Amino acid sequence: MGILIILGVLILDQAVKFYIQTNFALHEARPAIRGLFQWFYLHNDGAGWGHFANQRFFLITISTLAAAYLFYLWRYEAQDSRVAKLTYSLLLGGTLGNLLDRIRLGYVVDMIDLTFMDFPVFNVADMALTVGGFLLIVLLITDSRKKGGAE
Repeated sequence: MGILIILGVLILDQAVKFYIQTNFALHEARPAIRGLFQWFYLHNDGAGWGHFANQRFFLITISTLAAAYLFYLWRYEAQDSRVAKLTYSLLLGGTLGNLLDRIRLGYVVDMIDLTFMDFPVFNVADMALTVGGFLLIVLLITDSRKKGGAE
């Protein structure tokens, strides 16, 4: 299951990015679902909310280390938990999707612009990272409660 999720996130992320790059001009916006989001082609040379802009080497290094650690967790620490396997799979797929952009292009392709609120433009990999991050918080809370109750 885990490898399919990792590959699914990576393939979907790269396919949407490829579609946007080949069918949109940079900074072009097109409506998608009225009141929810629009497509907006953007190059992001930093991390979330513009942090670490123009720090390509640093971001590649951090992403590579994160991917290696997530692979370790996915492979060795999540064997007995489907939720942990899902969590690390989403985090690893999202990390690899954005890392591939940084290595190949020097920036990350973003394209989803929420129209109902002021929020940075993001991509499929970012969605996987967000859901995986939420699940990680749930896992950590659940694990700490289990350990607290056992003492």
